[in-house]
Amino acid sequence: MERRITLTDIDRPGEALEVDIIAADEASLTLAVPNTSVQFRLFRHSRQAPYQGSLGGRSFCFIPRAVDTKAAARQ
Repeated sequence: MERRITLTDIDRPGEALEVDIIAADEASLTLAVPNTSVQFRLFRHSRQAPYQGSLGGRSFCFIPRAVDTKAAARQ
């Protein structure tokens, strides 16, 4: 599973970071910065909370979009 997402910089909202998802589960995302060897993780404490973490002194968050399970089940 590899998909590119955009993280929001908590302290600098105008300076987003695009990353690739290497692995994901309910509590964490393992991410890679494209064209580098840098990998890091974001964590969340509940399903409703955003994923949060830091890289190089910058704090990032990611809020996954809610999936409409009823619509997905109809397809």
